[in-house]
Amino acid sequence: MNVFGQRKRSWRKSRKRGVSPIIATILLVAITVVLAAVLYVLISGLTKGPGSTPIGTAFAAGNPVAGTCLAAQVTNHQCAVAGNEIFTVTIEQSTVTMSSILLEVKNPGGSAFANTLAGGFAIMPITGAIPNAYYSVGAGAGLAMTSQFTYTGTFSGSSPITTTMTITVDTGIAAANWTPGAGNYLVGLGVGSYSGTSQPTTLP
Repeated sequence: MNVFGQRKRSWRKSRKRGVSPIIATILLVAITVVLAAVLYVLISGLTKGPGSTPIGTAFAAGNPVAGTCLAAQVTNHQCAVAGNEIFTVTIEQSTVTMSSILLEVKNPGGSAFANTLAGGFAIMPITGAIPNAYYSVGAGAGLAMTSQFTYTGTFSGSSPITTTMTITVDTGIAAANWTPGAGNYLVGLGVGSYSGTSQPTTLP
């Protein structure tokens, strides 16, 4: 009896055995799912259009504190006209950059708030004396940014807005003429890949 020959043939047969049909099916399904997931991620990244992210999920302003624009603040580009009613607004949440948002003060009817003097918006570090971004609005034009910030410091359009900064809103109205509790509010408008408006911040 050729035991060696039998063992050799048995070994060859065992090497020819494939994966069981059940395991093969599971592997095929798993590979298909992984490929489909990768393809979905690639296609969704290519088809994602501008304005697809709500600005309200990326930016939120805090409670405003009323004040009066001082001459030194005009020099520092924090507000436009000395004596104007201004509000300092904290930034509670932000993952946007300077070029991703426009600011607007609206009246209760939803239109841009009409100012009588020059006004505008400034963003500056909480601990800083001079803001790095400033935008001025002409008298009577309404408090709505129609372009990006005019940068007066080290910030650029790609600079992030963070919770270590504040927004100064110069209403363009003399403090003596400001009507408290009128329902005017501040919102951020999404630009580029952001859309919609942020949650309104009522100006007292």
